[in-house]
Amino acid sequence: MERYAIILAAGKGTRMKTHSEDISKVSFPILGKPLVRYVLDALKPLGLSKIVTVVGHGGEHAKKIVEDSSEVVWQHVQKGAGHAVMQAAPVLAGKEGETIICCGDTPMLTPETLGALFEAHEKNGNEMTVLTFITDAPHGYGRIVKDSKGNILKIQEQRDCSPEEELITEVNAGAYVIDNKKLFEYLDKLTPNNAAGEYYLTDILGLFASDGLKVGSFSVSDVEETLGINDRNQLSVGGKILQKRINKKHMLNGITIVDPDNTYIGPDVEIGNDCEILPNTIILGHSKIGECGRIGPNTYLEDCEVGNDVVLDNVKAVGKTIEDGVKAGPFVEIK
Repeated sequence: MERYAIILAAGKGTRMKTHSEDISKVSFPILGKPLVRYVLDALKPLGLSKIVTVVGHGGEHAKKIVEDSSEVVWQHVQKGAGHAVMQAAPVLAGKEGETIICCGDTPMLTPETLGALFEAHEKNGNEMTVLTFITDAPHGYGRIVKDSKGNILKIQEQRDCSPEEELITEVNAGAYVIDNKKLFEYLDKLTPNNAAGEYYLTDILGLFASDGLKVGSFSVSDVEETLGINDRNQLSVGGKILQKRINKKHMLNGITIVDPDNTYIGPDVEIGNDCEILPNTIILGHSKIGECGRIGPNTYLEDCEVGNDVVLDNVKAVGKTIEDGVKAGPFVEIK
């Protein structure tokens, strides 16, 4: 079975409150890496035949970020997520297989969760499977509306919820696996008959259910993975989650991080065994640190190649190679 992916990355992100017309929400970085690149990296291990990213506002910038790993299509007018997916039709319509749809502002999603979503979809013989989570604070999320037997009938968006639907605690996490051919067949049936006047992608679920197609759900075990980044406060919250996740991985791999709360390591950084990272150190980009070194305190490295047994104290270096055994600092900038 062929697998495909569509990443929704066309939104302006008004709540980010940037004056730049060239930067979209998904281009904002966490630990030096744009949000949408985290989503791409979570999808890569899933054996996908094709990834399509839908760009719009600030699209040229977003295109440069993703075009080495994804085909790019444009949504020039913002008419909702359903309309965004329609833009992928020239690339994917009519193909046999399964398509996963993700938002480009959800950097905490992991390959394990997205892989489990695919597996649940295939195991249960679904035509559509929705990633969901349970929350005591469902306001703002699309509610998962089920019948008495637990079958999903529809996803009701917040602005269209009845008082009874507002009490539902299982909500949409914003990722879906759908039979690819049926996806594009049913996109043609969407209408903007809702409070926002948009083409809701979630309306496809109701159309599937009314036609007797099997729709299921898969609940994510770690709710933090579902966090979408819509403003700069959420950007900082997501940054803390990823900082903790990355630092934990390094510590479990034999790296000493003296103060994890004040150490910032990018997701693509490699660090050799028995290194010690001291507080207020930032290591970003594709930096590679050798073994048995001591980095920090107050050190900034970006895209650097650092050898073994290196000691850097209050050092700044960008794009540099530092040989084995070098000792530098304090208060040094390597040029």
